[in-house]
Amino acid sequence: MTAAAAPFTAFSRGLVGDRRATLGFVLVLIAVVAAVAAQLIAPFDPDAPDFAAVLAPPSLAHLLGTDELGRDVFSRIIFGARVSLFVGFFSVAGALVLGTGLGLVAGYFGGLLGTLIMRVMDVVFAFPSILLALAIAAVLGPSLVNAVLAIAIVNLPVFARIARAQTLVVSQLDFVEAKRALGFGSTNILVRTVMPNMLAPIIVQGSLLFAAAIITESYLSFLGLGAQPPTPTWGNMLRNAIGFLDLAPWLAWFPGAAIFLTVLGFNLLGDALRDIFDPRNG
Repeated sequence: MTAAAAPFTAFSRGLVGDRRATLGFVLVLIAVVAAVAAQLIAPFDPDAPDFAAVLAPPSLAHLLGTDELGRDVFSRIIFGARVSLFVGFFSVAGALVLGTGLGLVAGYFGGLLGTLIMRVMDVVFAFPSILLALAIAAVLGPSLVNAVLAIAIVNLPVFARIARAQTLVVSQLDFVEAKRALGFGSTNILVRTVMPNMLAPIIVQGSLLFAAAIITESYLSFLGLGAQPPTPTWGNMLRNAIGFLDLAPWLAWFPGAAIFLTVLGFNLLGDALRDIFDPRNG
């Protein structure tokens, strides 16, 4: 078994016997299925108004009720899952790839370049993540792409710091020294030897930051800095619900529950992954 495959094998074994991991996996799977198959699952067009059913409470006709324009809340939540998972995936993936690369370079080569990289990461890391994401999104302008960029930038230092720490440890191990002595190049050592041996903590952190990215996207959308109407997102659904909390509290209940359950799923999955891959638990 290769070092790259070992984390996935450990996870599949741990998933079976860990109720927490199973619950997290199920919640995440539900969100993913909802996002991928939204057009098949949603009973109504999420943007189609129905002025004959304005602020209708939950019923057989509209499972989660309707909003101030008569739009089906259940359909909008299903399509909102697409936005949340899109932002979570691409922001975390971008931060993971770039941050891990920077951490690898800083940890393996060190010197002035490594110091410069990590000082920049320290500056970014020093700001509260939510405030920095809000500032970046405000400067770039309200849009879904800019929300992804803002969240990715905020998460860069986390992956860079983990990758650098792991690289410093792994690069001093005997099998890495042996490859250096045999004349293997730095790129080969980093990509084929160092990186596979640091996948576990990177994967764990990625799952935890996915949950944080969903929350941040909801903040941005709530403040009008994320995806713009009529695109349904859980954040802008909560923003629209503010004026109708007395008349139609379900407008806030259900998007809030969607955020809570999805974030809970990724957090449970991340905690379980951390326990599975932590050698101290062996």
